[in-house]
Amino acid sequence: MVDVIVNENFEDDADELFADLENGGFDSSELFKLRMDAEEVSSDSEISELISYGEISKNLAYDLPYQREGALRLLRDLNATALLADEVGLGKTITAGMVIKEGVVRGFLKSVVILCPPSLVDQWVVEMREKFELEFGIIESVEDWGKFDFAIASIDRVKGFDRKNHEFRHKAAHGVSWDLVIVDEAHKLKERNTVRWRFVDRLQKKRFLLLTATPFQNDLLELYNLLHILKRGHLGTLREFRRKFLFRGNKRHPLNPLELKKKLEEVMVRRRRDETGIEYKLRIPKIVTVEMSEREKMIYDNTVRLLRSNYFRKNGNVISGALIVFAILPKVTSSSRSAVESLTKIVESELYSDRTRDFAQGILDDYAELKVDSKIEKLVSLVKEIRSRSSDEKILIYTRHPTTLRYIVEKLAPQNLKIIEFMGGLDREEKSRRIESFKKGEADILISTDTGAEGLNFQFCRNLINYDLPWNPMAVEQRIGRLDRIGQKRDMYIYSFATKGTMEEHVVDLIINKMCCVGLVIGELPIILFNLGLDGEGKSGRNKIEEKLMASFIEGKGNLDFFARGVDEIAAEISLGMEEYGEEKRENTCFFDG
Repeated sequence: MVDVIVNENFEDDADELFADLENGGFDSSELFKLRMDAEEVSSDSEISELISYGEISKNLAYDLPYQREGALRLLRDLNATALLADEVGLGKTITAGMVIKEGVVRGFLKSVVILCPPSLVDQWVVEMREKFELEFGIIESVEDWGKFDFAIASIDRVKGFDRKNHEFRHKAAHGVSWDLVIVDEAHKLKERNTVRWRFVDRLQKKRFLLLTATPFQNDLLELYNLLHILKRGHLGTLREFRRKFLFRGNKRHPLNPLELKKKLEEVMVRRRRDETGIEYKLRIPKIVTVEMSEREKMIYDNTVRLLRSNYFRKNGNVISGALIVFAILPKVTSSSRSAVESLTKIVESELYSDRTRDFAQGILDDYAELKVDSKIEKLVSLVKEIRSRSSDEKILIYTRHPTTLRYIVEKLAPQNLKIIEFMGGLDREEKSRRIESFKKGEADILISTDTGAEGLNFQFCRNLINYDLPWNPMAVEQRIGRLDRIGQKRDMYIYSFATKGTMEEHVVDLIINKMCCVGLVIGELPIILFNLGLDGEGKSGRNKIEEKLMASFIEGKGNLDFFARGVDEIAAEISLGMEEYGEEKRENTCFFDG
């Protein structure tokens, strides 16, 4: 395969190469297309303003000049083939969106593909639609390649390599010619000998944009690999790079640092927060401890006992512990209403053994006699407390389950609060209407499921309540990210419910106090988890941290002390990763900005 160097200038050779064009001696359609592409590249470099900005400015919450300036430089000076390495939290997605929109309006971007982590696919789709009025299709299967001119794909899902046939499962991606390829969280391309790197490298692309706040972390060779995939030969061969820039094998401190920095600046746009005036506010964690009554404790213990030792299929086979933890446990711990719904399904289903159904019915009978729901009462009390600060205190409440959402609405209704429900299934217009209503003060509380509020911005709200908490830290980070965005002017209160004497209190402490609210800026946790190899999906298709927690529960058969030790081990691993990331960040700042 021939390596094509993107963004090179062939103008000097063009006149001789195409000398016969005007004399009618030109008969190659491929050469004609090449000349047209060369002229297109040349014309792109003459961009002096964003003619599309007036069209999109009405959709942007804030006019941030550095984002416009970044997009203009990427287009005017670098032909949208560059490394966008703004510090974490400055809105690289918006800058990239401005590049796409400008190219579409000017007519030279007719096909674009964005590769990003699975957790960001929906967010990219929403951002492109809501802010830039561009519809991107999601690549779900191999057949989808070539179906969309504007596509977004989870890089983790499309990079798979079939070792038996020695080919990429999504090899169809390499048969499409793209006007622009964008890779988000491009630091994941730091290893050259990976299927991820090779998959991206084989994509046919006229322009290539890499987004990452950390171009290198532990090793300058990571930086070489990133620049090598971006623009072949820019840093020479690997041997030349080692000889010229690696100081006695030191992987972090380059020989000839000024020369290396100059080479980087030729293909990189990077801005610091202190240059932009952007200031992030504090996340203040508040763990809301729920004390169970004696009857509630009995119900909880019996529910764990049901799942641990009384959960059988009709034929007598024990039901998988993984299935219990992934499918059942989150529902029964979400709320009493959700638990009753799940137990009722067990009782009414003939798929379960009589023993299991009878045990579940016994728990339902106990629920029927329950007079007090400690968790929902705690929520009502907390909402009153928050609202007592001032009449304009808005509250965003998250739950994982629609059943729990409806239960919360029912219990808060007597408080004379204006409440908006937000969940999956709402069309674009209805979503916009409800968000605007919440923003304008026509509602006091917005209650949402995780699927309902992807990609939404609530900078005008500073109170977040996690009524139930996902065991996936990235899902929690996305929840907090709805508030913790550019434009947030106040410190944020992150309330998370944890029922004492259950697994919940250990998980909440780990994810909130040790991961999501420890002074990190939005976007830094994913980098730390990636460095630790914990950011992706595990064997079950779930986040690796979540899998570790689930495995600890299954191995300990519900024993709380055993589970707590497993949580502590994860916490220690995360703590070490944060220390290493802090050191790497200092090294990056010293090299790039010093």
